Formats: sequence, C-alpha cells, structure tokens
Amino acid sequence: MKKVFLKTLLILMSVGLSSPAITEQADDPDTFQVETTTMKFNSGKDLQDLLSLRRKFSEFAKSGEIKFSSRILVPWAVSKAAFPDNQDWDVLWIGFSPNIGDYADTLSCYLKNGDMINADFDGVRTNTDTTLMYGEVVFRAERSVPEENGAVLFRTCRLNDKQTMDSAKKAIVAMSEKLKAGGSKGSSHFWYPGPGAAPSMQDAFLSVRAFPSVEAWGESGMAYQNGDLSKEQAAAGRAMSCSAHRLYLSYPFYVRER
Repeated sequence: MKKVFLKTLLILMSVGLSSPAITEQADDPDTFQVETTTMKFNSGKDLQDLLSLRRKFSEFAKSGEIKFSSRILVPWAVSKAAFPDNQDWDVLWIGFSPNIGDYADTLSCYLKNGDMINADFDGVRTNTDTTLMYGEVVFRAERSVPEENGAVLFRTCRLNDKQTMDSAKKAIVAMSEKLKAGGSKGSSHFWYPGPGAAPSMQDAFLSVRAFPSVEAWGESGMAYQNGDLSKEQAAAGRAMSCSAHRLYLSYPFYVRER
C-alpha cells in the first residue's frame, strides 16, 4: 500500500508541481497548490484584527498581479490532540495558487515587496509552521468561488492495503453524488502533503469537504442524516482509513480576480 501511495503521490507531485508544461498552460480548475500556515495571535489581538488587514493585502496582491487567493480557518469543533504537529496556534491561513509556478511567482513577489505588509501582519500574529500541499478536486458541487463565510471539514486518511487513490476517489465521488442528490452543496477534495509536512503525515493525505456557507454545511448534514449512505460508506471504508472529522469556520481573506 505504501508503495502504491508513494508512486501515486510522486506522479502527482512531478506533474502538478514541477512540469513547465503545466505551469504554462491554462489553469486546471480541479488541481491547485496549497499553502497552509498556522498563526498565533499576539497579545491583545484576535481574528478581527487579522481580517482588518484584507484591504492592505489586496493592494499588495494586485500590485504584483499574483495568482493567489486565501482564507482564514478558525477551529470550531476540533480536538488539538488530533493535530500532526504544533498545537499552539489560533487560526490557519490557507493560500491557493493554480499551480506551483504561480505559487513560486507569488512567493517571489512577497520576498521582493513584502515590506509593504510585513509590519501590519507582524503586529497581529506570529507564524508558527508552514506546509505546502498539492490539491485536487475530487467532486465539485458548484463552480463558483465562495466569497462569504463558509465551513470546512478535514480528515486525515491513509489507503488500506491493496487499495489505490483511484478506489478512494471513486468512493468519495459516489458519496458526494448521493449527498448532492439530498441537497448538499459541499465539494470534496484530496490534499497531498509536501514540503513542511509533519513526519506523522507520511503516507497520509487530507480528505476535505468544503461548503460555501455555514448553512450549506448544515444542509449537507441533513442530507447525510436523511439519506441511506451505508453502501457508499462501506466502499469508502474499504478504500481508506480516516480520522474523525475536524470542523473549521472559513473566512475569505483575499479572492483574486479571474
């Protein structure tokens, strides 16, 4: 199983993260580069102080024409004991670029021009850990980019013996389609840890359910309660073993113009 997963991940990383052909072609809306940074608030600072920096960051992003969007995730129903690494943080910064080339351009822009925003951010938070991941959409309920407060569910998963990522994807697609038929607006992603990942994430990946609003998360929960997903759950259980869900509230920070 480990060899199968590592082979799959290496293929994804080599195609999605380093191929010049990928970075030069049109954006693939179903694959993307992810940056996650844990942040701890400075004394006397909170979420509203961080969100107040959105306009300043927008000016920085537009000045460099970077292809990057970001959201702030706040733990809501989360046991910190489940975290694979540092537990001493308050919020999670999630950044998205269409591919590794665009992310590298964003990072380069920050290294050259970050002084225009560093002092403001440093006055609010301290960064603790940063991890890069490759993400892909397994099932998309809606094509629009959510621009309001939403909700996100995470699970840490590993493939079972003799299973492949294809079998895991098929199981998640079947479950997602059943939930959508019941009224769910949730989309399903797989995120594959890369540079900066904790050792405990070796051979693991994140199964992500993203909802465009908190109400949409509730509607998806009702679709689950009211529907018979026993067949779909059994298929998912055969393909992979996962932790309990972790629920975060999601706040838009910067949404790039497309």
